Amino acid sequence: MNRSGRRGETGLWPFWAALAAVIVISVAVAAIAGLLLWFGLGRPSVANRVPLTAGDLLDLTRIALVVTGGIGGVVALVVAYRRQRLHERAEVRENRKLFNERFVAASAQLGHEAAAVRLAGVYAMAGLADDWPDQLHACVDVLCAYLRLPYEPDREADGWKAGEREVRLSIIRVIGDHLRPSARASWRDHNFDFTGAVFDGGDLDEAIFTGRRVSFAGAQFTGGVLRLERARFLATVSFTDARFTGGTVDLRGADFATPPDFDHPADQPPAGLLLTERP
Repeated sequence: MNRSGRRGETGLWPFWAALAAVIVISVAVAAIAGLLLWFGLGRPSVANRVPLTAGDLLDLTRIALVVTGGIGGVVALVVAYRRQRLHERAEVRENRKLFNERFVAASAQLGHEAAAVRLAGVYAMAGLADDWPDQLHACVDVLCAYLRLPYEPDREADGWKAGEREVRLSIIRVIGDHLRPSARASWRDHNFDFTGAVFDGGDLDEAIFTGRRVSFAGAQFTGGVLRLERARFLATVSFTDARFTGGTVDLRGADFATPPDFDHPADQPPAGLLLTERP
């Protein structure tokens, strides 16, 4: 037996049980109403009753019809309620199935050999995150995980992929668009794990991070400028063991709730970080 006792997979009581319960409750309510009426009339003696007239019988018939109609109405409401609940649950299951299918499809696109397909996967995953609040963070994690995959920015080196830089810049752009005050759907309350990622530029200007942690630990900045100007970090920020091999992180005008962790001698930021002043 499942945790809901007699309830089935839908979480509802079997129809016969619900119908019996409604009838029992209706009869009990009618009995209580009759008892209260009897007390309200001063508890007239049954022994001293007078013969019922035709009018009395007609009134009793009308009362019986009203009670029967009331019980029938309640039964109809139960049937309609159950039908609505079953429809809603079926719709939830169908939506969950659809979201799962979209997630699998977008993930497959991100792993495709062609850069154009991977780029489509970026926007498919971002759109799914906006439509699926229950699994928004999972979608964001996938996009961050893509940036953590091995990346070769040098087109002369082995492992370089045509169009890969544009795919990665698009991920950063999509994340930034969801972290700015003007974002239609905000991702700012979530953690962002860029640990070990390779950055070759990107735009996160005015992004607002209000999750618990933003990690650039062990990240490598190989070229271009990762722009974080006027960004607000209400989260813990880590640049521990970050390497700057030709890239720059522009943090000028950024606001930190707590000083970022550079893990650098004398807690000085690395030369690749541009700051208005020491955090």
